[in-house]
Amino acid sequence: MNLNPEQLEQVYQMAYRLVPPDLIAINLEVDTFDFKSDLDNPGSQIHKAFYGGYLKQLVETREALIKSAHNGSNPAQIELIKFIRDIDTKLKYG
Repeated sequence: MNLNPEQLEQVYQMAYRLVPPDLIAINLEVDTFDFKSDLDNPGSQIHKAFYGGYLKQLVETREALIKSAHNGSNPAQIELIKFIRDIDTKLKYG
Protein backbone atom coordinates (compact mmCIF):
# COMPACT_ATOMS: atom_id res chain seq x y z
CA MET A 1 0.00 0.00 0.00
CA ASN A 2 1.37 3.39 -0.97
CA LEU A 3 0.51 6.39 1.15
CA ASN A 4 1.65 9.89 0.32
CA PRO A 5 3.85 11.84 2.78
CA GLU A 6 0.85 13.71 4.19
CA GLN A 7 -0.96 10.45 4.93
CA LEU A 8 2.16 8.98 6.54
CA GLU A 9 2.38 12.05 8.77
CA GLN A 10 -1.27 11.49 9.71
CA VAL A 11 -0.44 7.87 10.60
CA TYR A 12 2.46 9.10 12.77
CA GLN A 13 0.32 11.73 14.51
CA MET A 14 -2.61 9.39 15.13
CA ALA A 15 -0.32 6.66 16.47
CA TYR A 16 1.27 9.29 18.75
CA ARG A 17 -2.24 9.99 20.03
CA LEU A 18 -2.77 6.23 20.54
CA VAL A 19 -5.47 5.82 17.90
CA PRO A 20 -5.89 2.09 17.08
CA PRO A 21 -4.73 0.95 13.62
CA ASP A 22 -8.25 0.05 12.46
CA LEU A 23 -9.46 3.59 13.13
CA ILE A 24 -6.42 5.09 11.42
CA ALA A 25 -7.23 3.07 8.29
CA ILE A 26 -10.86 4.18 8.42
CA ASN A 27 -9.81 7.81 8.85
CA LEU A 28 -7.47 7.57 5.86
CA GLU A 29 -10.19 5.80 3.87
CA VAL A 30 -7.94 2.87 3.02
CA ASP A 31 -8.53 -0.87 3.20
CA THR A 32 -8.14 -1.95 6.83
CA PHE A 33 -6.73 -5.36 5.94
CA ASP A 34 -4.08 -3.89 3.63
CA PHE A 35 -3.19 -1.22 6.18
CA LYS A 36 -2.75 -3.78 8.95
CA SER A 37 -0.75 -6.06 6.66
CA ASP A 38 1.67 -3.22 5.97
CA LEU A 39 1.73 -2.38 9.66
CA ASP A 40 2.99 -5.91 10.35
CA ASN A 41 5.79 -5.53 7.77
CA PRO A 42 8.85 -3.92 9.44
CA GLY A 43 10.11 -2.59 6.10
CA SER A 44 6.96 -0.72 5.17
CA GLN A 45 6.47 3.03 5.45
CA ILE A 46 3.23 2.48 7.40
CA HIS A 47 5.10 0.38 9.97
CA LYS A 48 7.78 3.06 10.34
CA ALA A 49 5.27 5.91 10.61
CA PHE A 50 2.98 4.12 13.07
CA TYR A 51 5.70 2.85 15.37
CA GLY A 52 7.57 6.14 15.17
CA GLY A 53 4.53 7.96 16.57
CA TYR A 54 3.65 5.24 19.05
CA LEU A 55 7.19 4.98 20.41
CA LYS A 56 7.50 8.75 20.76
CA GLN A 57 4.37 8.71 22.95
CA LEU A 58 5.64 5.70 24.88
CA VAL A 59 8.99 7.38 25.59
CA GLU A 60 7.37 10.65 26.68
CA THR A 61 4.94 8.82 28.94
CA ARG A 62 7.69 6.76 30.54
CA GLU A 63 9.82 9.87 31.03
CA ALA A 64 6.93 11.49 32.90
CA LEU A 65 6.41 8.32 34.94
CA ILE A 66 10.10 8.14 35.86
CA LYS A 67 10.08 11.80 36.87
CA SER A 68 6.99 11.26 39.02
CA ALA A 69 8.57 8.19 40.62
CA HIS A 70 11.75 10.13 41.41
CA ASN A 71 9.60 12.87 42.94
CA GLY A 72 8.11 10.35 45.36
CA SER A 73 4.85 9.26 43.70
CA ASN A 74 4.12 5.83 45.14
CA PRO A 75 1.85 4.73 42.23
CA ALA A 76 4.52 5.85 39.74
CA GLN A 77 7.19 3.95 41.67
CA ILE A 78 5.08 0.79 41.53
CA GLU A 79 4.60 1.17 37.76
CA LEU A 80 8.29 1.86 37.28
CA ILE A 81 9.19 -1.31 39.17
CA LYS A 82 6.82 -3.24 36.86
CA PHE A 83 8.58 -1.80 33.80
CA ILE A 84 11.99 -2.68 35.22
CA ARG A 85 10.92 -6.25 36.00
CA ASP A 86 9.43 -6.62 32.53
CA ILE A 87 12.65 -5.45 30.90
CA ASP A 88 14.75 -7.65 33.20
CA THR A 89 12.87 -10.72 31.96
CA LYS A 90 13.77 -9.80 28.37
CA LEU A 91 17.43 -8.99 28.91
CA LYS A 92 20.16 -11.58 28.70
CA TYR A 93 22.06 -10.08 31.62
CA GLY A 94 19.12 -8.49 33.48
